[in-house]
Amino acid sequence: MPRIKPRHYAMIWKRIRKSSQEEEEKFQKELREAGVSFREKLVMTLTAYVVLVLPCLLLLIGLSAFMLWIMGLL
Repeated sequence: MPRIKPRHYAMIWKRIRKSSQEEEEKFQKELREAGVSFREKLVMTLTAYVVLVLPCLLLLIGLSAFMLWIMGLL
């Protein structure tokens, strides 16, 4: 397996940059102007949970049960 050379890490970190204060203020202003209510934020959070977290948990539980079945422990 080829090793990743240190210079490749530098290339990755160069592309990642922190947002400036002006960009952060612009984002906050746009967020306020969008007028997202608490209920909408809650629905978005719960939807993300259902779409992302639950399938991952079900997959892990299923694979774990399958391995226990293969080993004869289930």
